[in-house]
Amino acid sequence: MPQITDAGLRARALADQATAAALEADWPRAAELNQKLVETSPDDLEARNRLGRALIELGRLDEAKAAFAEVLKIEPYNSIALRGNSRVATLQEHKTKAFTTTTRTQPRLFIEDMGKTGILRLINPAPTHVLAKYSPGAECELREQEGLLAVHARDGELIGFLEPKVGRRLIDLIRTGNQYVAAIVSNDPANARVAIREVFSSPENASRISFPGHHRSAETKERAYVRGTFFRDGSDEIEEEAEEVEEEAPAAEEALEGAEVTEEPLAVDTEDDDDSEDEAEE
Repeated sequence: MPQITDAGLRARALADQATAAALEADWPRAAELNQKLVETSPDDLEARNRLGRALIELGRLDEAKAAFAEVLKIEPYNSIALRGNSRVATLQEHKTKAFTTTTRTQPRLFIEDMGKTGILRLINPAPTHVLAKYSPGAECELREQEGLLAVHARDGELIGFLEPKVGRRLIDLIRTGNQYVAAIVSNDPANARVAIREVFSSPENASRISFPGHHRSAETKERAYVRGTFFRDGSDEIEEEAEEVEEEAPAAEEALEGAEVTEEPLAVDTEDDDDSEDEAEE
């Protein structure tokens, strides 16, 4: 077994501190720590990608672009840097900046609990330049809107809608007392998704399941495997192959870089699951 050098131990400690700073939404410190890492280890692509994410959060887009460019010089097909670079380009093209993530990321809120947690696809998502403002892992809000369940960012911007059948089910559960927390999983317009977790079930809904089908076996549906957290956006401090979806589903975006804890799989919700569950309830 190869020995870990003192320099290696210091680098690992810095990486851990940088990840912790991002989890705490302390972006100045995250940028500072990752900058130290790339100065001492220029080939540390993970640190450069984490630096890019922190710089996006700080609104320093030119510097973020440069950080991702350095990664792409070494590894032209690095998916994290490619997505981060694309996000920066979109923000710059539309002369806007990212909405800074100010809340602590709490990935364990979304660890799968049978029937209580779901990753849900959005329909009619906001345009690319709007989605680019929000980092995966950012909290969002659920609001009933003309019979549909809309997903809004914390600043009020509309992100998209849940599929009607899924939305109607959750609207009914919310009206009868259930409570949920939600966060953006992917800000890719082609695969925009949110994670939603039931945090309170009213007595009236004691026999009802929020996310039917999420207790089914892995062989029957597409699964999203979580390592540390499933919030991804190749560019971010919150990233690192955190989610792998079978059948080559599009990558989500930003996840917590460096998180090494292996968690249980989360199911990706589908309308068929709700159909079968509704039939069972009837």
